[in-house]
Amino acid sequence: MHGKSKYRNENSDGYIRNKSLEFIVNFITNHSGSMGDSEESGLFQDIKRHGADVFAPAQLHRACQIVLGVEGMKMADTIAKRRADTGDVLASLFSSGGWRERNLEDILQLLWNMPHLRKNVRALITLIFRKSRRDSAALPRVESATAGARLLELQNSTGISDIQKEIVLLMYLFSQGYLSYMKDRYSNSYKLAERLDCIAKSLDCPVADVQEALAARGKLKRYGIIDKDLEFNRGHGINTFLSGLRDQPIDSAFYQKIEGEPLPWEFYGELARKHGAVLKRMIAGRSEERGLNILLYGEPGTGKTSFAQSLASELGLVCYNIAQNNRNGSDPEIDTPGFRFGALQLCADRVDSKRSLLIVDEADKMLRNGGDLSALLGKPSKADDNKGLLNTVLDNLKATVIWISNTSADELETSSRRRFDYSVFFGKLNTAQRRLVWENAVSKHKLGELFDSETVGGLAERHEISAGGISIVLQNVAALAPQKAEAPTLAGQLIAQHCELMEIKNTGKSAPSRDYSLDGLNIKGAVKLPDIVAAIRRFQTEMADAKAEASPDTPRMNLLLSGPPGTGKTEFVKYLGRTLDTKVLVRMGSDLLSMWVGGTEKNIAAAFREATAEKAILFLDEIDGLMQSRAGAQRSWEVTQVNELLHQMENFNGVLVGATNFIKNLDEAASRRFTFKLQFDWLDAPGKRLFFERMFKASLTTHEAARLSQIPNLAPGDFRAARQGLYYLGGSDAITNAARLEALERESEAKANNAFAEKRKIGF
Repeated sequence: MHGKSKYRNENSDGYIRNKSLEFIVNFITNHSGSMGDSEESGLFQDIKRHGADVFAPAQLHRACQIVLGVEGMKMADTIAKRRADTGDVLASLFSSGGWRERNLEDILQLLWNMPHLRKNVRALITLIFRKSRRDSAALPRVESATAGARLLELQNSTGISDIQKEIVLLMYLFSQGYLSYMKDRYSNSYKLAERLDCIAKSLDCPVADVQEALAARGKLKRYGIIDKDLEFNRGHGINTFLSGLRDQPIDSAFYQKIEGEPLPWEFYGELARKHGAVLKRMIAGRSEERGLNILLYGEPGTGKTSFAQSLASELGLVCYNIAQNNRNGSDPEIDTPGFRFGALQLCADRVDSKRSLLIVDEADKMLRNGGDLSALLGKPSKADDNKGLLNTVLDNLKATVIWISNTSADELETSSRRRFDYSVFFGKLNTAQRRLVWENAVSKHKLGELFDSETVGGLAERHEISAGGISIVLQNVAALAPQKAEAPTLAGQLIAQHCELMEIKNTGKSAPSRDYSLDGLNIKGAVKLPDIVAAIRRFQTEMADAKAEASPDTPRMNLLLSGPPGTGKTEFVKYLGRTLDTKVLVRMGSDLLSMWVGGTEKNIAAAFREATAEKAILFLDEIDGLMQSRAGAQRSWEVTQVNELLHQMENFNGVLVGATNFIKNLDEAASRRFTFKLQFDWLDAPGKRLFFERMFKASLTTHEAARLSQIPNLAPGDFRAARQGLYYLGGSDAITNAARLEALERESEAKANNAFAEKRKIGF
């Protein structure tokens, strides 16, 4: 808190100098005890600093004569007269001329620690103080002095009392190194009682008045200006304001009114429809006697802040943002949760809370329950302090506050979570939302001539980037001023680098290979693939009807595809997406498995949530890793992840497709949840011939067809692998059917040599 002072421009502000002397004199007037070396040096260094122009080194003997009450006497007579009173130490000091080698603070220390001379020492300090005040008379009046005027502005902005204003000034001067005498009372080993006593003596007022001014319910504590240890909160930004380093009004250090046109309410689509009505009723109907706390949480860059601003606009409320984490770089001290809690309470007190909505953006540090080293050691931590502040604010603040965080719900203490009146989870932007963000950003940056509707739609479809990422890309496109023809390519390059940095995979509708067809596949079961496609189309039509969706008897559309690798399971799902004009959201089982307890369950829930938002087919490949039989489970998470998947399947109103090569490993209850079970088997003889002729664009002789039919365990993927292997061995004329059949035989033999792999379970 109190670093080394450079005593910057100490004589440039008469108000600062006079108030420093006033606090020093007040303290020494009210302090009656002796002073040790460290304490004395701080106090009397302060006196010397301010009184150096009154008592130069050559005049130290005069200072001592004043204290001894023998001003005007010769030094020899002084020593003789006062030897009995002062003792041999002081007498020898003067008789030897040693006083010429000593400084003012050393001599004052010796004199102060002689109780019968203490009154005279005070008289000397008063003389110094009066002389300094006379020298300062020509300096600016208090109201126009830099620190004085800023202190008055602080008082007007916060509504603090006069004594609270004096405490702020005292602590500010101490933080700047003006009041060295306070160091001992603010050392690492301290007692709050000593600190209160020091403040009361410096202000020349009763301790009880200081206690009242610093009470927990008082503004200095509530606004976080003075912390629980009675220290000046440098992280509050007031430090830089009082010192003149901050040009903006003090109000802006705490909160700012949000200007500008918000996005239209319709922009938020399903979020506005689902939550808008109840939020508007809650806010409009809030009693002035209670607060309303709303939590917007979830993925970063999903529009939480703009949602809050649009909500305020819908209700005709003035929107205020609580200052945060040095966003504009103007104030390095605004960086603590304690500051923001104080700023929030100040804003709630100063604005018309009935006509205002307060936004606490990026509130992660304020909301998170933490877990630092102190907590691990069982000691109180700053996270504990934050939790207490958070719960106090949530319980007592009488305003409508929207808290915005990227923190997941489980990182908040249960005691804090239950205090929120309403919460809205923001998942990743879906394609429709991203398109709206693209369109809005294109309009904002005036790039409509470079990006038409089709281009914007394609960008939104392929790239799952946040609103912030979209804004950065278009901001750079605007700066580069490309021609219309090169704009999409340039944007694509910028997006690619952003996605690489953020580890974002490109998406879009997955298309099956151009050679894929339902013809030739060997599917076991009475229901044919075309009938499955028709059933899914009917399901999608009924789910578009809100009444059907609400019915508990509506069957779910869950498909289980099983069979050996390469038999066409994944391609069938791609075919479904293309045929039904529906996006396919692919999640590998290994993508969802997490090393953290509860992490897999969260990932499963997130996958279903995203598929719902996108109205996509959710394809869980290698689903056996998530649906292992619970009968042989040895760990709790092996059970809970299956339970979570079953729960999501029961409540999912979309199309779910699971694929596995190891159907025998699946949990029995999980298997029953699938509406259709399709077993993809090795190709039969007609299927082999169809894929041979389709893949290689070649006809087979009777002898070649017979050889092909004898090759066991062939799947559509084997024909693609054989074709790719032969591609670089020569042109199409150089590759014979014999070479193609030999390549297929090698693919089959490789499976036979690795047959154990089919029986082996892969995964965690």
